[in-house]
Amino acid sequence: MQKTEHIKNCFASTKTLILLLLAYFYIIPSKAQSIALSDNGNTIEIESQQTQTEIKPGWKIVDIQLKSTLKRYLWGNTAKIYTDQQQPRFVVNTDSLTLSEMALIKLKSKREYRSIPKPNIYDNNCIYVDFNTFHIEPYGEESFIIQPLFALESGEYIFTWISLPSVGEYHDWIVWPFSVKTPNKTH
Repeated sequence: MQKTEHIKNCFASTKTLILLLLAYFYIIPSKAQSIALSDNGNTIEIESQQTQTEIKPGWKIVDIQLKSTLKRYLWGNTAKIYTDQQQPRFVVNTDSLTLSEMALIKLKSKREYRSIPKPNIYDNNCIYVDFNTFHIEPYGEESFIIQPLFALESGEYIFTWISLPSVGEYHDWIVWPFSVKTPNKTH
């Protein structure tokens, strides 16, 4: 009887240790940073999302499989958070990361999803947050207010930190999606 109790206690403590390790490495890094849209006096939290990745097989010619490609995307044809401002303001909590590791990427919109143009983050046309591209002002201890110095076109965008650890088998990214919807002008 004592052996079975000892085994149960070991199993319970091992399970607890695994859950603590998973919480430390996966939940905390993806939730510690935050981005909020500051639109017309209202601050709206942008929820982080994990990209989805699928492998598109290459052509098969005479039993030879050509190179497969990765496609990264977010479900839904538009983000939940949107603004009609072309130079929106964001409140960013970096939580020990730097703003220079933060990138803005424009997405391609499809019917049911938004796709990231290139599967490798460095191959995309990233706009890094720095003083040449964004107005930056401190806002608390680890927070900043950032605003692009240029007008964003209508469309779907994501913010991400290039130094955040990737998630899962296909190294998905943690991103903060938002939309820019410019109002139609009537003449």
